[in-house]
Amino acid sequence: MARQPRTPGATIEAPKPEVVQTPAPTQDDATLDAILGAPDAESTSAPSEPVQEEPATKEQQDKQEYEEFLEWRNNKASAAPVAPHVPTSSVVSEPVAKRTRQVCGPHGWTTEEY
Repeated sequence: MARQPRTPGATIEAPKPEVVQTPAPTQDDATLDAILGAPDAESTSAPSEPVQEEPATKEQQDKQEYEEFLEWRNNKASAAPVAPHVPTSSVVSEPVAKRTRQVCGPHGWTTEEY
């Protein structure tokens, strides 16, 4: 919002509310009914109203939740592991990868294990 200077003693006029005119609904409704046909007096809801389902009982909700859990558990168990398990203990029979780094020595750059 822009900064507005204020002068002492000056009055500010209050904004006047706009008058909203609504069209005559009887003429518009009559025209619409003539085009679409008169609405049925027996219908209980308009097409634009959402249909509300009956709330499920506690037992039905529990059963559905349990079935979703079983489905999740079965899907989880059937999935293959992402990576094979690597033992943490060092076995003498298996070669262990040695770590090396580049070092500048008296005769130039060399690689040493650490």
